[in-house]
Amino acid sequence: MDKAPRNLTLQVPGHYGAPHGTFALRSPARPNPIAMSVVRLVGIEGCTLKVVGLDCLDGTPLLDIKPYFASTDSVPEAVVGWHKRA
Repeated sequence: MDKAPRNLTLQVPGHYGAPHGTFALRSPARPNPIAMSVVRLVGIEGCTLKVVGLDCLDGTPLLDIKPYFASTDSVPEAVVGWHKRA
């Protein structure tokens, strides 16, 4: 995320063809290059967490680690407004 371009305010998702604001998309191109990943913890070795499913480059700065709670982090009935219309 820290390597992503920061000058895109509108983007056109390839499978929708219409422009949408950067913050309405899941694109890594953001003015503020902070992202979130949900990963599976597979082990701990000293001060190192071993995870799978992390979508970043080696050396990407890590800002925070939070536990995942399905009761609060998952909203199955949620829909993105413009995505629902597509």
